[in-house]
Amino acid sequence: MKAPHLDKLIVLLTVGIVISFASCKKDNSEPSHSESALQGTTFWECELLKVNPDTTMHFYLITLSLDGKQLTGEVVVRDSAEQEPGSITGVIEQDSVIFTADFGNNALDFTFRGVVVDDADRHILEGSVKSVLPQAGGSNGQNIVVNSSLDFRCPDVFPDNPSVFRKVSSSEHPNDSAVIFIHGMTGDLTHWNKVIEQLTANFKKRHDVYVYQYNWKDSIMKNGRILLDSIQAAGLTNPIIVAHSMGGLVARAYIAKGGPIATLVALGTPHLGSPLATLTKLLCFINFPGPKDMAPESVCIKSLLASANDAQNRNRYVVFAGQMKGSFKIVNHRLKWVWAEDYYDIMDKVGFDAFVLFKSPPNDGLVPLSSGLFEGYSVKERKSVLEWVDHKNLRNPVVSTEVMDYINAL
Repeated sequence: MKAPHLDKLIVLLTVGIVISFASCKKDNSEPSHSESALQGTTFWECELLKVNPDTTMHFYLITLSLDGKQLTGEVVVRDSAEQEPGSITGVIEQDSVIFTADFGNNALDFTFRGVVVDDADRHILEGSVKSVLPQAGGSNGQNIVVNSSLDFRCPDVFPDNPSVFRKVSSSEHPNDSAVIFIHGMTGDLTHWNKVIEQLTANFKKRHDVYVYQYNWKDSIMKNGRILLDSIQAAGLTNPIIVAHSMGGLVARAYIAKGGPIATLVALGTPHLGSPLATLTKLLCFINFPGPKDMAPESVCIKSLLASANDAQNRNRYVVFAGQMKGSFKIVNHRLKWVWAEDYYDIMDKVGFDAFVLFKSPPNDGLVPLSSGLFEGYSVKERKSVLEWVDHKNLRNPVVSTEVMDYINAL
């Protein structure tokens, strides 16, 4: 299966629908199927394809609340790198779900009409969209399927991670063979729980195991300095570091500041940066110093690439990179984008779609493949691309079995 070439224009309308309502019945009649299926908080995504010419247009995020049969809510449209807010009004009529998004701008407004349909072990919303967007259906509407999904809204407030350097298990060879696990952006030390559970008895016999938690909102260089201080305070010499995403840059910042290593195993690390780090209006969690450090032209990335200590230690770097894939297929007589795997993280899907703004290089959802592989620079080992593995799941031992096997063999 080959990744789609997006030099033709593609419309991927990603809709996240958050629906919460309280049942309010004036009689003892049973709720409709749509009412029953939409109880609680549910999340959805859908794609709207403009066939000729293909083009990426808009990503919609929608919040719906049901009071009786009346729908109200909010909507945000991701228009290129900008976000525009709007309002939602609608109703459930018998079994039909009907709502209109109003932005005060006819070019962005749309109306959805559909029903909830059972599909295996999940629900989907199936219906049509009417919009004045070119060839997006117009007055006749275009059939779409809204798939259930995970919540990918950014929280309003991200907590600050306290710095934690913690020993998880002890071995027969303390200090000189420690393995340190470092999480990525928006993560914390619990992100390694599944991996640590899968470490073999032989691994734990050979290595002391540590986890390092840092405040990913802070600058990468600052977090590298704290890691250096922590390793020195613990009396460790030449540790092995296993790092995911931003954590690999934190490890390289530690090395640039003079920290020794035996091996750095980097999983999906943006060694050359990621252009998504420039989209602060599209990806709200990017708008902090640490994430901004991952922009390709940032002072941080340039400093690491120019660092003599970093260059001298690249013969100890082992890099893993994943690549999300999918294709357009005919599904129920409709042309639909289908992901190669059903385990892809929703934020990675949003990132994959956003890469169209940068001519869609092969990527894992958040990091270009070339950056994850540290192309253009010599490293100890550049592992084969983990095709069909997205960014988040590079640290999932069930999905990325190659990574887990490599770690246990250290």
